[in-house]
Amino acid sequence: MKKYDKLLDILGWVGTALILTGYGLYSTGIVPDVIVYHCLNLLGSVGVAAISYRRKVWQPVVINVTFAVFALIAILRHFLW
Repeated sequence: MKKYDKLLDILGWVGTALILTGYGLYSTGIVPDVIVYHCLNLLGSVGVAAISYRRKVWQPVVINVTFAVFALIAILRHFLW
């Protein structure tokens, strides 16, 4: 189980980096494409939610699953509507 704990820890840090990168790139106008922001937010939120769930820290699970759902809806709306 320790092997998976380390993998989830890395996934959580990668998720954090993706969320911050997406927010930084979009809010500064470096990457003006909102879909890039939503994709990075989706992937990052899943990573942070996974490690939070494993550690039974429920507040980050709730907020990151919510962010992931919002990002997924935005991505689907962008491509389907």
